[in-house]
Amino acid sequence: MRLSAQLILGTCLASLPTVKCQFSNWQDSQVNTSICFWLQPRAALVRDTIYLDGGSIWWSPGLADGSVGQPVNNGNFQGYILTFNLSESFSTDTNVTGIMVKNMMSKARGGFASGISTEPNYYDGGMLANDAEFFLYGGTLFEAKELYDAPGGDAVLGYRRYAYGPEKPLWQKGFTGGHLDGGVNRYVAYGAAVNAPSENKAWYFSGLTSPTRGPIVENSAKAAVMATTVSDTLIGLDMSIQLEEKWSNMTLPPKIKGRSNAEVVWVPVGKQGILVVLGGVLYPEWATVGHKSANETASTLESPEFMRVIDIYDVASKEWYQQPTQGGPGAMARGCAVVAPASDFSSFNIYYYGGFDGIHQSKNYSDQVWVLSLPSFTWTLINEGRPEHARSGHKCFMPYPDQMLVFGGYTSVNSTNLACLDQGPVVNFNLTSGQWMDSYAPSRFAPYGVHSSVVRVVGGDSSGGAKVASPLPSGWSSKELGGIFATPYDKTKLTHHWPYATTPSPPASPTPSAVTVEPSTSPSLRAALPLIIVPLVFVAGLAVALWYMCVRRKRRGPYSASDSTAVDSSRNVIMWLRGQRWSKQLTVSESHVTSNELEGSRGEPDTTPEIRYEMPDNQVSELSGNPPLAELHATGFVPISTTNRRPSYLASEVSYASEKSQQIRWATEEKLSLGSNETHNPPKISAGTKAGLREFQQAIAEEANMKTPVSPSIAGDRLYGDVMSPSSMVSPMQTIVSGEAGDTAKEKLVKI
Repeated sequence: MRLSAQLILGTCLASLPTVKCQFSNWQDSQVNTSICFWLQPRAALVRDTIYLDGGSIWWSPGLADGSVGQPVNNGNFQGYILTFNLSESFSTDTNVTGIMVKNMMSKARGGFASGISTEPNYYDGGMLANDAEFFLYGGTLFEAKELYDAPGGDAVLGYRRYAYGPEKPLWQKGFTGGHLDGGVNRYVAYGAAVNAPSENKAWYFSGLTSPTRGPIVENSAKAAVMATTVSDTLIGLDMSIQLEEKWSNMTLPPKIKGRSNAEVVWVPVGKQGILVVLGGVLYPEWATVGHKSANETASTLESPEFMRVIDIYDVASKEWYQQPTQGGPGAMARGCAVVAPASDFSSFNIYYYGGFDGIHQSKNYSDQVWVLSLPSFTWTLINEGRPEHARSGHKCFMPYPDQMLVFGGYTSVNSTNLACLDQGPVVNFNLTSGQWMDSYAPSRFAPYGVHSSVVRVVGGDSSGGAKVASPLPSGWSSKELGGIFATPYDKTKLTHHWPYATTPSPPASPTPSAVTVEPSTSPSLRAALPLIIVPLVFVAGLAVALWYMCVRRKRRGPYSASDSTAVDSSRNVIMWLRGQRWSKQLTVSESHVTSNELEGSRGEPDTTPEIRYEMPDNQVSELSGNPPLAELHATGFVPISTTNRRPSYLASEVSYASEKSQQIRWATEEKLSLGSNETHNPPKISAGTKAGLREFQQAIAEEANMKTPVSPSIAGDRLYGDVMSPSSMVSPMQTIVSGEAGDTAKEKLVKI
């Protein structure tokens, strides 16, 4: 019996849980993988889960001989969002990649079943969120017309995780497509995102646009679609009323200079809090094809001012202020920042970590941790760091008042070799001691204590009691700004969602060899498994064969007049997946499937019990938006070239295949490459299976050129329902065969 397209698709989906990390192009000798580095993801913390989307992921393949292959990048055109639930633990010998992909989500219609997402990959941009939902905004689009159509200028994708406000009988968790209003479009990148869950508001500060303020394309060298022009806007999102979110576009006053990749944090001061803007640069290297600043002299003179004179936005009055400081890190971009208030709110300490000057990508990046303490507006260096541990383009979050988790980032391009992040893609910093930690555990935390170096400047002690209540030495730049700091914020709005439930740590994986984890079954059970499984497989195969014969017999009735080909059969499967009516007479044209046709719902498995939504933010210091890098969408693996736009990312000696061509090849290649966590190589695909794959892929290629009707809209707010996680698609029999115990799959991962 010929292998049908549906059966092939089902086989691929059943295999997904064993892939775990790398989304495509698993090498023949590869047994595991881990994230090497992640450029410019957009991310947000929603209650107990950190979501990371977009950017560019480079993976380190672990090979069967115990070595680690060269980093690879295929682009994340499958539309996956990685997650990290704060109930998970890790240490230096844990492959955190396995945790982040365990409950990954798909933005594609139909979830993991769809393969290629119609939601394009974006580099940089922001994830604007409160404690219940997030929206993906801005970023540079990776153009791949063969795979998807570019969304409209007013298109926006959101994800609703929890309901809040008045009861909504038809409310549904999942992704939702919508439209921007308030004079806002998506054509901006390299700005700074910041969220204030306690106010149900979020913002995107400045950034770069194209010269025409129109579309921005990542993989293009055309000046008209490159992000090179400074944006003078503050984009706002008001999420006070769920399903009725409002966008706004405010022009910055002349004294507030736009810039690229600043950091913005929300601080609980005044009636509705304030936004504090840190750093950012002018004329950055990432705004040019050759990665060379368009005006290095001007950038060197002007960019350091963004850390010396701090821009402040009062949310309640919508007024901007400026306050000078002394010292500080100098010109810095693509770092990350969080806010840690003293227990008595007598000081608010903004921690700024990492980044670089935005000009010299080949020089050492910063591993320093600086603290800007308010209201004294004094800078203090509390950790010098090490050059090999430095990173840029990462995101920071506070799981607890005394800790800062750092996700992703990339290392300096100072040689022809790609250097992976030291100690892996996720590291933990203790805000009280000012030291890096070698682990994270949800059961280990403490109240925040003001760092001793900061106490020496502002007075008091670790619990608060700061003696300095105004900027040193200049005093307030304006009486109004001093009045805002003198107005206490309503602390009842602030909520937290910790402590988190405890999840057992995954097995450690030594570097660089893989770990073999045996299924947790007794010898007698392992001996009995073949006696159970073989008859079940035989009976299942017989049932499928009978079903197939019945369907064939029925179809020969009304349709026997025309010859049914393998391509037609596969095409009908595709149409069934798209929700279209089966038809033998198809009109073929050169048009592509529109993005709306494939728009759909996806979701994530619940990892924590539902709790009543609280409007305030989930941590005392509402974490600032970490500016994203070259927007992250690389989770499959194909050696990425920075394409036409990035011809010399590492140096002239290194060349990479076009990312676009690699994506197209992935979509049409005949060889099915699935990763495995087993130490042996995956089984060879039979000739019959290969024929079925070719049939299915041919149908995909033909279907992509069909002129098909747009899928009907989903009722309500175009909310898409949840899609099961990969692990939930595995049958009990498959779970036993793959060596999974309960819900925990045994993994073999390589720690970089």
